[in-house]
Amino acid sequence: MFDFDTFVNKTAQGIFGRPVTYRPKKTTVTPFELSGDFHISYMDINLVNAGADISSAKTVVFVRLIEFPTEYPKPLAGDFVTIDGNNYQIIDIQAHIPGSQKLVLHKDE
Repeated sequence: MFDFDTFVNKTAQGIFGRPVTYRPKKTTVTPFELSGDFHISYMDINLVNAGADISSAKTVVFVRLIEFPTEYPKPLAGDFVTIDGNNYQIIDIQAHIPGSQKLVLHKDE
């Protein structure tokens, strides 16, 4: 079976990833570092209705699940990340390609 995470996600994070400090909302868990592919204006396009395409700009970061520590194995809505000195709260978690997730972010002022 093809190891999609190792050959695709890991390679992409090596090229496009940047340092992310992940801070769980549950304060008993220590913040940790991982790599994320960050996009301030990621465009989603919905082609369900070909007559009226809908798009929206979102701030997102793509993360590899294998980079999460065993004591905190997956991202949760309400958690926080710091990227390039800016703080964001995770407002949605969406499925992405195998082995990764898309975290939709809101800038934490």
